[in-house]
Amino acid sequence: MTRHETTLAPPERGAKLPPPGLTKRDRRAVTGFVERLLAVEGQSTPFFALLRQTDAQLAALVASEAATAAGPGSYGRFPPGPLCAEDLDGPPYQPRPALRGILGEHLSAALEFAHLLVQHPGDLGPDSLAPLAAAGWSAEAIAELTEQITAVAQQTRTLAQLHRLRKAGALPGSGVAPLH
Repeated sequence: MTRHETTLAPPERGAKLPPPGLTKRDRRAVTGFVERLLAVEGQSTPFFALLRQTDAQLAALVASEAATAAGPGSYGRFPPGPLCAEDLDGPPYQPRPALRGILGEHLSAALEFAHLLVQHPGDLGPDSLAPLAAAGWSAEAIAELTEQITAVAQQTRTLAQLHRLRKAGALPGSGVAPLH
């Protein structure tokens, strides 16, 4: 049997299946959470809109959690060096116990990790992935989750800055000469 045949073969009866990866629901919940953490007032939130289309009840929970978890960040203690000047203590995020029961450990761990990644970059360390692994996330799913979080965070931060500039009239077509 080739490696591909082994990979594609159905699991034996009673075999334990690998843990789930990033499902559509999880992906939309996490990206909507990240977007709501970082968006400025009046900014569009297309990832959150997709979550609301998928599961309106989950979207309401995620919006509430993001409002609670959002802060001025970025927080953390950086290693000795030039970034130490940016050290800032901030509250960690953990879903409330009742919400954890609704979301499940898998998604709860993903939201905690998303908050850590975008709001506490100085606190990231070798042990930062342990809660995800404990909640059943595979290495591949953690990599995919991290990619999703960082892409949405970068896009949301960029759009937030453009939104601020537009409101300040500093973009072409906004009535004020652009910044050079």
